[in-house]
Amino acid sequence: MELTVESLIDELGLELASGHESAQAHVRWVHSTELSDPTPWLRGGELLLTTGLQLDGPKSQRELIERLADHRIAGLGFGTGFKHKRLPAALVTAARKRSFPLFEVPYDLPFIAITERAFAQLVNERYEMLQRNMAGDVLAEALTGHLYPEELQARLRPFGIGEQVAVLAFALDDPSAAAAPLERTLEAERARSLVAIRAGLLCAVIDAEGQDPIALAGKLRGELSARFGEVRASASRAGAAHSLRLSFHEARCALEAVRLQNGTAPEVASYRDLGAFQLLLSLQDDDALISYCRGVLGPVEQGEGDYGEELLRSLDVFIEHNGHWEKAAGKLFCHRHTLRYRVRRVEQLTGRDFSNARDRIEFWLALRGRELAR
Repeated sequence: MELTVESLIDELGLELASGHESAQAHVRWVHSTELSDPTPWLRGGELLLTTGLQLDGPKSQRELIERLADHRIAGLGFGTGFKHKRLPAALVTAARKRSFPLFEVPYDLPFIAITERAFAQLVNERYEMLQRNMAGDVLAEALTGHLYPEELQARLRPFGIGEQVAVLAFALDDPSAAAAPLERTLEAERARSLVAIRAGLLCAVIDAEGQDPIALAGKLRGELSARFGEVRASASRAGAAHSLRLSFHEARCALEAVRLQNGTAPEVASYRDLGAFQLLLSLQDDDALISYCRGVLGPVEQGEGDYGEELLRSLDVFIEHNGHWEKAAGKLFCHRHTLRYRVRRVEQLTGRDFSNARDRIEFWLALRGRELAR
């Protein structure tokens, strides 16, 4: 079960004074503080507990809420019976204005009791994450294409997945936070599945027997969107379990094809939307595919040695982030100027121009083809 402000106060028998709309945000840690501005030591996502010893007046109380909301803190538990007999009115008003989760912690409920409950939930959450990492290993091995069909089916069997499979893929800001809710929704739908994160996408490998992958992906997308905001979804066709690698790439390519299209995207991208990407996926001759990829990317692979892999990884992330320098650099943990140098170096080595739409598409095709041929 995912730890949220809402789930924690429900378990403790407390009530929210504000922020009901935001109380489902994920809590990644619980921290006690009496600082008037603790944000320099916080990363965001924490639930704070305080008795407000330094909150002497309405101004300092309003400023605390503003700082916490701006820093994306999950919520604030305010201990009463110490300096403050009840929740300060200015604190409540400021929290309601920002839809920030705020709740009263009565004097007879020690902070340690709250942290113990929270940590117990976090331990369970980590265990669920470990289970997903095991699922991720299965999917990663399947995508290498090195498993025999019988071995792959044996790996899928513990998840209840039989001979017919499909891959559902979801693109959203925080796939890790959405993994557990997706698993619960799949269970509610009685869909036997394996949930994992791959290539920045939240993926579900489902047993396709008696399932319509597109319809199921649409229902799941609706559930995820209601909780996590914008979500793009795709579904592969049902296929043999030993074709799981192709099913994954079909779902991934469908998402990318729709993203590159002008106009209104379908609720769930599928093989119907692949367009030119269908050609890439239909190439069963690995030698021909490798030849094409080398024609585009070979100068980088051969001309830069080990650094060539870093250049191609940077290029891939840059394309996946729609050419957005800041977002791509953040994903790569490098400065945007470093990323600019890497992209320009790729252009120099290949003789291609990234501002040209045709060259961008060929780069993407070659990068995806390189994965398919591995």
